[in-house]
Amino acid sequence: MQAPQRILFATDLSSRCDRALDRTVLLGRQWQAQAVALTVVEPGGAAQDLSRVGGPRKAPRLQAEHRLRADLAVEDLPFTVRVEQGSVTDAVLAVADAERAQLIITGVARNEALSRILLGSTVDALARRAAVPLLVVRSRARAPYPRVRVASDLGEAARHTLRCALAFFPEAELTLFHAFDNPWPVLPGMDAAQARSTAQAQSLAIAEEWLRACALPPEQARRVRIDLDWGDPAVLLHEHSNRRPEDLIVLGRRERGAIASLLASSVGGRVLEMTEGDVLIVPSPAPAPASA
Repeated sequence: MQAPQRILFATDLSSRCDRALDRTVLLGRQWQAQAVALTVVEPGGAAQDLSRVGGPRKAPRLQAEHRLRADLAVEDLPFTVRVEQGSVTDAVLAVADAERAQLIITGVARNEALSRILLGSTVDALARRAAVPLLVVRSRARAPYPRVRVASDLGEAARHTLRCALAFFPEAELTLFHAFDNPWPVLPGMDAAQARSTAQAQSLAIAEEWLRACALPPEQARRVRIDLDWGDPAVLLHEHSNRRPEDLIVLGRRERGAIASLLASSVGGRVLEMTEGDVLIVPSPAPAPASA
């Protein structure tokens, strides 16, 4: 596994995607990757907006391409420009496939009501359906990510997520984060602190064994620090991103499908919704075809 060599930057040409563009440029230079910039024109939308204010009836796709090229002109990373028309989610996924993109980057404005609406539509749909990792950008891209926090349930699919994070960000400080709960109910008269301490010790042993079973190269294994905490993982990750919004949170997504997807679960959806910093969502690889 290696860092992406082709990146798709998906933008709606609004200011909320400026930070995603900055991060695309930073990562593109860092990885020496090729970049594709895409915007999608919904049928009739732009022409109707112009007609309401008496604007010229310029072809919506030409207008969108002009605006996109203007945004990219000041960047020092060359982009291939794509302008499509139709359903936004379907178009982004189709272009990602056609361009052989290994990462999709898009933006959501932080602390704005509109970002919550988008997470219920386009961004959320991409998070559920994309066959390649999706980076949702909220924070300003001033420097490479100093720290990467990989949230894990210590399941089989999570191994791919960890390997992906290690390959994408070889210079970052990397933490494997797991939220644990008491393996049994705290009964009346039981020492709650002792029960939590016991649960943490058990979780640490499980996490260390899980990490050994990942069979990482020694230089990668030495980079991984295990961090355990008790409680709701979505709340804990939200609190961490409040303290360190410059960190990247990495989530795994199980095999595609409404039931298997992590983003269909309450935990994954709330992490994406609540986290103040950037979030990378990594789908598990497609299963190998069965041999005849």
